Amino acid sequence: MKIRWAFIGLLGLLGMGLWACNQPAAEGPGLNPLGMSSKAQRYLVVFRSETLPPGAKAWAEGQGARVLKALEPIGTLVVQANPQVAQRMARDSRVLGVGTEHRYSLPKRETVLETEETYGAPTPADSLYRWQWDIRRIKAPEVWARIPLEVQARATVAILDTGVMDNHPDLQGQIADFKATNYCQEVGGPNATPSYPKYSLWIDFDQPIDPENPCTLAPTVMYEAHGTHLAGTVAARFGGGRVVGVAPGLRLAAYKVFDRLHYTEGNEEVDDVGAFDGPIFEAILDAAQKGYQVINMSLGGTLDTRNREDVAAMVAWDRVMKYANRMGTVIVASAGNSAENANGTLVHIPSDLPTVISVSATGTATPLWQYPYPTSEILNAEPGQDVLAFYSNYGAAVDLSAPGGDCGLDENGVTWCAKPRSERPVGWRYHLILSTIIVDETTPAYAWYAGTSMASPHVAAVAGLVKALHPTWTPGEVRAHLKATAENLGQRQLFGHGLVDADHATR
Repeated sequence: MKIRWAFIGLLGLLGMGLWACNQPAAEGPGLNPLGMSSKAQRYLVVFRSETLPPGAKAWAEGQGARVLKALEPIGTLVVQANPQVAQRMARDSRVLGVGTEHRYSLPKRETVLETEETYGAPTPADSLYRWQWDIRRIKAPEVWARIPLEVQARATVAILDTGVMDNHPDLQGQIADFKATNYCQEVGGPNATPSYPKYSLWIDFDQPIDPENPCTLAPTVMYEAHGTHLAGTVAARFGGGRVVGVAPGLRLAAYKVFDRLHYTEGNEEVDDVGAFDGPIFEAILDAAQKGYQVINMSLGGTLDTRNREDVAAMVAWDRVMKYANRMGTVIVASAGNSAENANGTLVHIPSDLPTVISVSATGTATPLWQYPYPTSEILNAEPGQDVLAFYSNYGAAVDLSAPGGDCGLDENGVTWCAKPRSERPVGWRYHLILSTIIVDETTPAYAWYAGTSMASPHVAAVAGLVKALHPTWTPGEVRAHLKATAENLGQRQLFGHGLVDADHATR
């Protein structure tokens, strides 16, 4: 499976972020999808019944498999087994399919440090809001003037990601629940939360792995900022730090579904994070069962409908999304960063599924790049200047669009990302999306990122506002309402039904 992850970033103090224009999506190591030994792999065992049949776990263990996750509402087991056991299970008449558990990875990033200010100096004045053109572009301030924070707080958005820094000044008190479903679980931060974005354990592909305990101590500690950035876009609070979210009154549920991985690919040693099907499914089921109104999934991968190996995963993904839909949970997902037409036999999961709101990313042709850095000006993206971000996937499956950021367009209408950073004007970073990040447990910060990852939480936040106002609405009704109230940008294949409009959606 070719992996796509909806994230791009350069990290700095107000770290600028953008994936190089010609950078390929991250691939996994040249090992089996389990990350165990070649004799033991992780498999999805999908039964014909949409719930687990009686005795399914005991049956799998009797076949010689070790059950890692029993996902009863979608009739699926995640097991560790050798290929012969997997083949034997697949022949059982109750089993629809058995396939390897897939993994989803972050793309590689570059790092640029800025020295004008220090990382750990957030102020109580929301002093960076003037650069958050994306928040104003979708008309969030108009909502703040009408809908009290206590009304917004009726809804919770679950962030299924790398974890969230709950002691970030912009996010303190915003997170109502903490959950880790990843394989290498650990706590972090001053509150010892299970979903803290700290990774001191890893699965080391380069060493013999104990099937009973695949997680070993890494030589360093990694802090992954992606989930914290998304959380800030949804609900960074007023006066807490330096930025503001789309809906500062919404509650957040932080889910950690990623593990840290170590492997060697060619001559390159890789230290990265990746998420597997099982932990993602478990998090979706948990969030839906707890009644959380919205799930944001800024992640994804492509499955090939012609590939028998992908059938089990495809069925399981479809089932888990339909389950969440029945439970009343709206799911929003990023369309992907491969600049590909999503029409065809390759299906981007989860965004292409019919019960999911698929979000493409926009940038703006408003020449924000002409401003010096830093600037005291309030930056606004003018209506009518929206463009499809150069990296964004598109196609019939796209439902809505939202600001994801890009490099801006030069005087000839060519993206500044076509040039090296040294040849871009200093203001190109203003075209990215500014939000919260973590550097380490005592150092909150802010960064510019770009990607469909950054677009999706804008829509998730507006969906949360709609659910707060209309708690009895079904996910289908919310999806239809967001489409009907979106700002029409034309070109349905690029922008879906248009740019999400927070003001119109909450009238």
